Formats: sequence, structure tokens, C-alpha cells
Amino acid sequence: MIPPYPGGNPDPRTDACLPQRRQPALPARLAAACVLITSLILLAIPHAPAAEEDNLIAALRSSASAARQWDACEALRRVGTARAVPALAALLDDERASHAARHALEGLPCPEAGAALQAALNRTAGLVKAGLIDSLGRRAEPAARPFLLPLLSDPNPTIAAATAAALGRIGGAEALAALTAARGRAPSAVQPAVLESLLQCAERLLQSGDAPGAAAAYRGLLNAPCPAVVRAAAWRGLALCDAAGRGEIVLNALRGGDRPIRMAAIQLLRELDDTRTIQACLRQWPSLAADAQLAVLDAQVRLGANPLPTVRSATASPHPALRAAAWRALGDLQDPSSLPALANAAAQGDPLERDAARESLARVRGPGMRDAILAHLGKADPLAKAELLRALGERGDRDAAATLVEHAGADAEPVRLAALESLRRLAVEQTVTPLLDLAARSASDAARAPILKALYAVCQGTPDKDRTARGLVHAMERLPNTQRRHVLPLLAELGTPPALASAQTASLDSDLELAREAVRVLARWPNSAPAAHLLELARGGADTTLRTLALRGGIDVAGHEPDPARRLTLLRQARATATQTPEKRQALGQLARIPTREALDEALKDLNDPALVNEAALAAIHIAESLAPADPKFADGVAVKVLARCQTPDIVRRAWALRLVPGSGASFIRDWQVCGPYRQEGAVGAQAVFDIPFGPENAGHPVDWRPVPRTEHVNLLALFPNASNCAAYLRAHILASQACEGALLMGSDDGIKAWLNGDVVHSHNVDRGEVPDQDVAPVRLKQGANLLMLKITQGGGGWSASARFVGADAKPIPGLTIEPAAGK
Repeated sequence: MIPPYPGGNPDPRTDACLPQRRQPALPARLAAACVLITSLILLAIPHAPAAEEDNLIAALRSSASAARQWDACEALRRVGTARAVPALAALLDDERASHAARHALEGLPCPEAGAALQAALNRTAGLVKAGLIDSLGRRAEPAARPFLLPLLSDPNPTIAAATAAALGRIGGAEALAALTAARGRAPSAVQPAVLESLLQCAERLLQSGDAPGAAAAYRGLLNAPCPAVVRAAAWRGLALCDAAGRGEIVLNALRGGDRPIRMAAIQLLRELDDTRTIQACLRQWPSLAADAQLAVLDAQVRLGANPLPTVRSATASPHPALRAAAWRALGDLQDPSSLPALANAAAQGDPLERDAARESLARVRGPGMRDAILAHLGKADPLAKAELLRALGERGDRDAAATLVEHAGADAEPVRLAALESLRRLAVEQTVTPLLDLAARSASDAARAPILKALYAVCQGTPDKDRTARGLVHAMERLPNTQRRHVLPLLAELGTPPALASAQTASLDSDLELAREAVRVLARWPNSAPAAHLLELARGGADTTLRTLALRGGIDVAGHEPDPARRLTLLRQARATATQTPEKRQALGQLARIPTREALDEALKDLNDPALVNEAALAAIHIAESLAPADPKFADGVAVKVLARCQTPDIVRRAWALRLVPGSGASFIRDWQVCGPYRQEGAVGAQAVFDIPFGPENAGHPVDWRPVPRTEHVNLLALFPNASNCAAYLRAHILASQACEGALLMGSDDGIKAWLNGDVVHSHNVDRGEVPDQDVAPVRLKQGANLLMLKITQGGGGWSASARFVGADAKPIPGLTIEPAAGK
């Protein structure tokens, strides 16, 4: 029986006979759709580029604009085939489109494109022809050579030079012969292209394996009267051609007097890994100049071809740069026998070689190297010994700590300082006790300072501060008091309970100098742990100086207490103990850092003390600023109290900022006079204009004041349309029935400066928009007439200002009236 047909219409006979075997309807439709889509995709793939190519060819043959034709040429370079060649070739004579057309043909991978470019040579001239020649060269088709060779002698130098360049890209024996013949007779304008192309031809020969042919070409250039850069390139090519004779070629160049070729030889030495060439140069090492020796040395070290004898020879060179290179090379050669020379160079060499030798001492590794350093320490002179000790620290050799400690007490200062610097760098915990002994025996602060630096480094770097502290305390207990006080500051660096106990015990010692130093150490403690002890000393000590030191230290370390309530308790104790103004001020400064009402109440207690009013006011305002977001009414009350007692301008401004509340009821000044606008050439922007003193700021300068229509917010831009980068001035008379304290509230777009009765009371150089009452200045109005003048700057955009006065209670000032200022 015939099975059902899997695609298309089934056979009606089988369909009728075997209905039970029909394929389900939906899968059959899906299969048919998949077949159709696949067929369409397969059909579209070859035709899509062809259709695009046809459209692009049509655009070239139409009357489309030059820009459209250029776009079509660019697209054909990507998708074009031989079918596009005729349309592109037709444009090669058109100066507008020739460049785009030849660029497209240049990239088409078909011989027809090259043939079209060749054919166009006979019907073009000048730059168009030169462009065609360039494209033929870039295609590098040998078939173009016969068309190009005659053009090498074209009387037009542009054509001849383009031809020389193209032949260089194509290469071949014919091109090389023609270029060689042209080298002697071509015009000077064409010579650079001819020489460059000869180098290209020679390089092609070398790359193709024809070393003799390439060598002949290079030798021809080298022996001809060519520019130095060409001769150097030809020499380089010749050296690369002759592997067997390269050593002699390079050596002759290094010893020769032709500087460009010498530089090429030096560069080639550094680039090639050529042992035979290096060995040839080494055999003539003494006859080479320093720069050549340096190149040979670098090449040999890079190859690792037993460079040690050469390096040693270079260390004795009279040239510092070569010696420095040798010292630097020793850092990679793992030669223990070189250590004495390295140490001496680091100690006594020229700065350049000294740095190189130090670097190698710190870097050199290898079997027996560390032992060699330690062994040479016993033989070296002091300066070389210092370099070896310094190197131990830079190498991070913690196992050398005992050796370093041994030399840290040396009589020779360079040795001692180098050992201590390495101990500081290594920070080995086990060195605490011997370093303490050294510090205790030091005869002066200067001698003790580097020892303490090393000890500080140990204390800072130790991973187990408790263990280090216990060792330090144990070692300090064996020292007499005169020596112990010099090392007490180390306890604060550790800050552990054993260290604290030791410092507190010392603060109670009958030796007054030791006790005072211990108090100073406790005052620098990293936390508040010694605060209670210090305050107790401040209350009961017999020595006045010690009590003062303890009180000041107690206040300072109380500031480290993280719990605000505990910190306040400590500061209250300190304030109760303090009898002198400096300590009271110090405590107020710490109170300012506690953002609680209790701390604020404590600060307000001193507002009535003339010696403390500023510190108390500052502390109160600082705390109130922290509390204001949660309780602005409370902060306002604090500001009232501060304003009633304090006259310091900065504090008063901050107090007024706390006092400002919306809807104070005070009226804005509505009666103004204006003058302006004022400009200065070169001053751009509101902030640039701000500090320039224009007419109204200069006494006796005539000013044309004019009235402003009554308004709460003066729109200066409406008064002076199109103004920018300028300033204007407003003024008004304020009549006060009695003298009073208050504040001037201001808003401005942009900057604002205010004078009251000739004195500057506010200055804010800013670029901003106006918001009412955004600035505040404390002022004192005298009884009678007061003259207010504002300067408002503008850099572009809006330009406006507003102002009003309020009393010390932030409410309208009774009996205050405003009128326009009179007079010019």
C-alpha cells in the first residue's frame, strides 16, 4: 500500500482508502509554511546584494547629485562586482566623481576593476591621473606594471612621484630596475618617492626569501648619495639580509663615524636576539663607544648569554650611564660575589649609579644571597655597611631583625640610622625590648628620635597589641625613671588596658617629671578610658602644673567618649573642677559636640560670664542648630537668649538664622530709589561684577537716583531691559523712633551687598534666584534717619531684590517707617 505523501496534497486513492493514516491538519500547514519561508530566504540571499548593486549602478548613471554619486561609489566598494565596473569607469574622467569612483574600483576584487583603471590612464591628466596611479599601486597587480613604467619619466613630478610609489607597492624585478635607473636621473621632487619605493622593493625581496637580491638593492642605496634616513634604512635591511656576516656589519657600523647608521646599529642590537652578533661585538668591546657598549650590554643581559663578565667590565667604565646599567643588571644575575661592589656603588657612586645599585641590592635574589649580605656586613666600611643594612629593610627580611638591632647601637651614625630605618620598616615585635634599651641609653633627643620612630612603627603594626603592650610594660619597668619617661608615649600608641594601667601608675609616681609626662601621655590616649583618672588627678594633685595638665587632658579624652550622657557627666565634672578661663573654654568647646538639651543647658549657664560669653554662645548655637529640625520653637528660644548676650557677628548671624520664622509680619520695604546699570568691560557674570566699586560706592561721586514704583519685590530687569553683566543700586531711608537692635532680611537675584549708614553690614557674592529672606544681617538702627543702600548684581536671567527689617524678637519693629532717600 502506498503511504500518504508527506508534503503537498495526498494521493486521493490512499486518502480514501486509509483515512485513519492522514497527517493532522495543523502540523501539515506548519510544515508547508516552513518550507515556503526557507525557500524565500534562500531565494533572497543572492538577489538582495544584486538588487542593491543594480540600484547603486542606476544612481551612477542618473543625473543624481555629486553627493549621491559619492555615496553610491562608497557602497559599491563594499557590495559591487564586475557588473559595476563600467558605470564606475565612466566616472573616472569626471573631476567631481573621479576620486570616489577610483576608490570603489580600488577595492573591487576582480581583474576588470584594474583594467578599467589602466584604461583610464590614457584619457586623464594631472591630479586625476595621479589618483588612478595611486589606486593601481594599492591594488598591487603585476598586470599594471607595463602601464606604469613609462610614466616614471613623466615631466609632471606629481605623476612621476605617484608612479614611483605605485611601483614600490607592486614590486618585481622590472619595477626595481626602473626605479634604480630613475634614482640617478629623477627630478628632486620625485627622488623621495623613488628612494622609498626602492626600499619597499628590497623589503619585498627579503620577505620572499631572495636575500641576495634584497642585499643588492640595499647595497645600491647604501652606496648612493642618499639622505641619511634612507641610508640608515638601507643599512638595516642589508644587516637583516646577511645573517652570517651580520656581526661584522653591525660591528663596523658601531665603530664607524656615520652617526645615523651607528644609531640604526644600536637600535638593531636591542631588537634582535642574535647571539653571534653580540659575541662579535663583545670581542671588540674595548673599541666601542659608551652608547654602543650599553646596547651590547642590554642585548646580552636580555638573552642571558653569560652576561656577568660583560657586566663586571661595564662597572669599571668611565661613563656613569654605562656603570648604572651594569649595577642595575646585577640585580637580575643572582651573583653573591657582586655584593661588595654593589654596596660600594650605592654608598659612594654617582647619583645615577647610586640609585641603580640601591635598587639592585633591594631586588637581587638567589641562593646564598642573603648569607652573602650578612657575611659582608662584617667586612664593609661604614658607608657600604649602611647600604647593606638599608637593603635588608627594603627586602623585607624580618629574619634579619637581630642583625639590625645589633647595628642600631653602632657608633657610626650612617650605620646606626640605616639599621634603625630598616627596623622601622620591618616593625618586628621582638625588637621592642632591645629598642627600649637603646632609647633609654640615648644621650639626646636627636639620638632618641629615630629609635622612637622604630618603636612607634612596631606598636602601630603589631597584630597583637595586648601582647606587645605587656612586653613593652615589662621592659619599661626595668628602666630608671629618667629613662622611662622618654618612652612613655609608646603606651598611648598601643592604647590597651595594660598600657593604660602602666601610664596611670606612672602618673601617680613621686617623681614629678615622670608623673607629668605620664599625664601628657594619658591626654593623648586614643579613647576616653583615662578621663576619670585624669579628672581625679585634677581635683586632688599636689602639683599645680600636674593638676592643670590632668584637667586639660581629661577634657580632651572625654571628647572620645561615644555615649553622650557619659561624656556630659565627665564634662560636668571637669567644669566643676575648672577655676581658670582657658579650661572652662575648652570644656565649652567639647559641650558643643553633644546634641542634647542637657548639654545646651550646661552651656547657657556661662552666657552671663563676660569671659566665656562667646564660647558659651557658640556652643549653645551649635547644639541648637542640631535640635532645630525637631523643635524649631526651642531653637528659637535659644537664639533669643544668645542674641541678648552676644555681639560677635558670626555668632549673631547664626542665631538670627535660627530666629527666622515664616510670617513674622514685618512689611517689605516698598519705597526705593534706583540707579544703574553699571558695567565694566571684561567683567562677565554677576560674580565678576560684585567687587567692582561703581559710582554709588565712591564718596562724592555724582549719582542719578530715580524713584521706583512702589513694590515689595523690585524687578530690576523690568527697569533696565536687556541688561546683563552689570549691577544696580537701591536705597531707602529708614526712620526709627528709637535706637534698637534687629536684623535686615534680604532676598536677591543674583548677589547682594548692603550698607547701613555707610557701613557694610552684609556681602554675599552669589549666582542665584531670589527667595524672600534668604539672607540675614544683624544690624543696629539709630534713632532717627538711617540710610540703607543695596547693590544687586546680574549676570543673565532674572534680576530682582527685596528687603525688610525685624526686631530682636523677629517681629516688626515698632515706630519704624520707610521713605525714599532724598537728594542726588
